[in-house]
Amino acid sequence: MKSFRQTLVTITLLIFITGCNQQNNDFFVFADHKNMNNELRQSLIKCLNTEEIEYKLDSDENVLIKKKDSDLAVARCS
Repeated sequence: MKSFRQTLVTITLLIFITGCNQQNNDFFVFADHKNMNNELRQSLIKCLNTEEIEYKLDSDENVLIKKKDSDLAVARCS
């Protein structure tokens, strides 16, 4: 019985810790290449670097950022 209780407590703690640790690290298109020229893109990249927001450029030169950083990017770099 004691072993069952310890196992149940351990499983419950693992589920709780795993649930709290999930982060939204998916990238999405923050700035579409159709809506900006090279000068605007470079200005946005400079701002993202200043604010230490991680970004990527895809093959179409769209600027992608992580979903968790979207509020900060909109507030500081829009």
